[in-house]
Amino acid sequence: FMTDIDTAKVRRLDMTLLLVFAETLRLRKLTLVAQRMGLTQPAISHSLARLREIFGDPLFLRRPHGLEPTARARELERHVSAILHLAQSALA
Repeated sequence: FMTDIDTAKVRRLDMTLLLVFAETLRLRKLTLVAQRMGLTQPAISHSLARLREIFGDPLFLRRPHGLEPTARARELERHVSAILHLAQSALA
């Protein structure tokens, strides 16, 4: 069973946040993520800030070539991918 804290964190997550996470992992540049998702760059930045707070990790570090995922982001990648795949399957 989930604790109250876990439940609170899960409630703060939404599909858009998970999609932003997945697209940031894939594209590594927030402007590209914003364009791909049809959102503004500030909206993407805000989503990443929320994700960082929820997961207690920076998730992505700015580098000259773009954003580099942290070890925690790489750990989360397969879980987020699985959640998004299940959601797509349920909607199909």
